[in-house]
Amino acid sequence: MKFNNVTLFSEYDNHVTVKVGTNLVYEGGDVYQVAEFRVHPNYTVQYTKNDIAIVKLKSPIIFNEKVQPISLETEYVDGDVECVLTGWGDLQYPGTSPDQLQQVNLKTVTNTECRTKLSNFKIDERQICTFTKAGEGSCVGDSGGPLVADKQIGIVSFGIPCAIGHPDVFTRVSAYKDWIEQNRH
Repeated sequence: MKFNNVTLFSEYDNHVTVKVGTNLVYEGGDVYQVAEFRVHPNYTVQYTKNDIAIVKLKSPIIFNEKVQPISLETEYVDGDVECVLTGWGDLQYPGTSPDQLQQVNLKTVTNTECRTKLSNFKIDERQICTFTKAGEGSCVGDSGGPLVADKQIGIVSFGIPCAIGHPDVFTRVSAYKDWIEQNRH
């Protein structure tokens, strides 16, 4: 799939799957085939803006005790909110991906603080940042992962790899509530 001259998925689109119900890469869970990717029409690679997409599956996910939906945050979340990031990203940079889903407790920082610490980037209100301490944060391979504070508040967008003392930047879910609603069916 091509978007803004960037290949988001290769000719293997028909083989992209979503696995649910397990914390292990190679064991357990249920696998679902992807039917379609809907990338935000204003996504830009150069400035990493509107970094959000919807993945549509060929069949609905079957919910059970291990697989549950999460609510999306619709209100603006500011700084000093405790949250959790989960992902399959590298444990250090450069590094290798883990076989088990990783989790780290983080805190949001205000966009003003984020802009100060990441002055080379144009952080705007459609983004949310976290920073707790060096050694805790997202890494290569975590992109697209959920940032959760009771509800999903963010989607991993970018950072300075990996957790070396700078905020990580996420797409702010509440900023896209209308777009998500319009494209979820």
